[in-house]
Amino acid sequence: MAEKYVYGPFDHCAAPDFSRAHLEFYGINHFRPTFTARIYFNDTKVTPKNADEKRQSYAGKFAMLGHETCYGDEGHCDVPTGPPRRFDDRPSHPLTPAYRRVVVTNALKRAVRKGKKLTVTVIVDSQRPFKPPADKKRHHTERLFEIRGMQLVTFS
Repeated sequence: MAEKYVYGPFDHCAAPDFSRAHLEFYGINHFRPTFTARIYFNDTKVTPKNADEKRQSYAGKFAMLGHETCYGDEGHCDVPTGPPRRFDDRPSHPLTPAYRRVVVTNALKRAVRKGKKLTVTVIVDSQRPFKPPADKKRHHTERLFEIRGMQLVTFS
């Protein structure tokens, strides 16, 4: 199963002389099947069928280990919503929305040479179909790729 998501176009605001660039994804809901996300810049014609790392627009990829089903008791998979207690040094809940950083330096340099606008296309592949439960308590949407935000960061 594969899905396509297009973000933009937006002004990338990258200086032409940057030395490194990251595309960061925030709040990734991974209470879904395991998936791989491939990223393309300024290529809205890319589809799940023709998405390839050899395309000139390819920027990078990341994988997300999914947690498709909760096997625990009632409340086991509920992510705490409040801030942690002051001296609580336990790791965060395993289903806390995830963060991924992809180094996109070369792809962004190619895009900057072509103009000031950037469109980010994400092709998400999963070996298993995504079928959210009827209650949608943790799945929120029927989309395989659900994020809260994305940020482009450059370094000089």
